[in-house]
Amino acid sequence: MYNENSPMIQRILNFFEHRTKRAIALISVAIPILLGILDFATGTELHFLVIYLVPIALASWYLNRSSGIYLAIICSLVWLLADLLAGRSYSSPWIAGWNFIMRTGAFVVFSVSQSELRSKFDALSDLAKKDFLTGLPNGRAFYELTAREMEQALGIQPLTLAFIDLAGVKWINHRLGYATGDQMICTIAHAIRQNVPRPDLVGRIGGTSFAVLLPNTASDGANRILDEVQNALKDERKKYAQPVTFFISAVACTKAPRSLAELMHQAETQMTRMKGGTKDLLQIATVDSTPALN
Repeated sequence: MYNENSPMIQRILNFFEHRTKRAIALISVAIPILLGILDFATGTELHFLVIYLVPIALASWYLNRSSGIYLAIICSLVWLLADLLAGRSYSSPWIAGWNFIMRTGAFVVFSVSQSELRSKFDALSDLAKKDFLTGLPNGRAFYELTAREMEQALGIQPLTLAFIDLAGVKWINHRLGYATGDQMICTIAHAIRQNVPRPDLVGRIGGTSFAVLLPNTASDGANRILDEVQNALKDERKKYAQPVTFFISAVACTKAPRSLAELMHQAETQMTRMKGGTKDLLQIATVDSTPALN
């Protein structure tokens, strides 16, 4: 629908994305009223068809289908009223009614098409942000969620980021088949989600790697939560009797760090050192603020 590479269009889209639904509804109603005044002032010779589509598109895209249809009817009524007040005459009274019906029909079709396009767009966006196997947020979506939580922390609330990795899945894939390995990964994902306060902040960031964000959680609280996660993972391992080792690397900040990259760098560095072992490990590094990367 739009060329999002255009800076101007991108700024316009960002403007409306950050407006409340009430604000968009008010803007959508105000535009046809202003257009009606302009239409009346310029007489019957000029038409503003394309501009009338703008409020319909706004309501259909950012609100819902019903709102878009209501705006389509409003725009058509405003157009008709402006024409009549401006002195447009017809050879027969039914012609004005016919034009109104045709115009309304075209506007409604446009509105429905826009709402359908938005539904498809949202469905594809959700699909692009989910890991196809586990249904968890994928790496990109998890990074976006983490960045949003860090903004809300305002740099003053504690925050913990944990990476969870497992070794032994390759052995399962080779000996028991990829279906069994996939089942193990899904089981691990479910176990993690079931044992953290915010299941929506669990993501799969790689093949056997998961990430958990614990907002407003300092070292002690993180240790308790991640210990429960580790015990749950061990219980699942006993059920399946598979040779899997779990590594949990966490960084607990007394204050939210300046950037997500700083937080992830320390967690990944710690995980790299841990994965050389053969036993389950849980390590939490506590920092006041992570150092800037060079």
